[in-house]
Amino acid sequence: MRILYVVFFALLYVVGTGLSFFPVYGHASPVTYDPSPNKVFDSPQSLPDKVTITFTERPEVKASSIKVLNSDNQRIDSNDLKISNSDKTLSVSIDKSKITPGIYTVNWAALSKDDGHITKGSYVFTFDNKNNQAQNSQIMPNVNGSTGYSKNFTTADNIVLKFKITPFSVGQNNFTLGIVHANGTAVENIKNVFLEFNNPEKNLGPLVDTMDKVEAGNYSKSGSFISQDGNWQIKITVQRIGEYDINQQLDIQVK
Repeated sequence: MRILYVVFFALLYVVGTGLSFFPVYGHASPVTYDPSPNKVFDSPQSLPDKVTITFTERPEVKASSIKVLNSDNQRIDSNDLKISNSDKTLSVSIDKSKITPGIYTVNWAALSKDDGHITKGSYVFTFDNKNNQAQNSQIMPNVNGSTGYSKNFTTADNIVLKFKITPFSVGQNNFTLGIVHANGTAVENIKNVFLEFNNPEKNLGPLVDTMDKVEAGNYSKSGSFISQDGNWQIKITVQRIGEYDINQQLDIQVK
């Protein structure tokens, strides 16, 4: 009997180990967006009539959503979510009568018919009327009383992250990250650096993007990820080759 138990648990171990080699299928993740993330439009006529997102799996339209929000967190879509004949594309119409110069956030959520999981995310696009520069400057002023935001973090393995946001306001900002050892030399075994933005109070996010490498140990990204005022959480993820990822979160308030 003891031998039978040993064989039984050995088989369980083999089966359990074997299962770990099976591919893990993704949830309903976006493949294409229209308009595309960070797209800037210079006239109402250039704006599409609807926001369209195509997913890797079939979303259940009754449990999915696309909401288009202006900088005051007000919906400017027509709340008419539709699914296309391909069963993988959701769309919602834009009410162009509500469009004014500013930043627009697309919040989406999708329940996959294929695996039953819910995914969600956000991205932004901008309407920047070139004929109304004065109005644009009033929409996204820097009222934080500074010319930027900066903060340094030191990890347990003595890696220093030097993070800066300029000009630190609602709208277009430049995000820079220096990644150095304690002695000041650049960290070079970096695969990717990601930024993730969330505003839980306004149900915005996650907005995720990859930073661009400027040179060894220095990364940069520009965009209107801070699309509204309020309390934002920014997560920095540094993927290193041969070592653990570095994860750092900071909370900021943008007025």
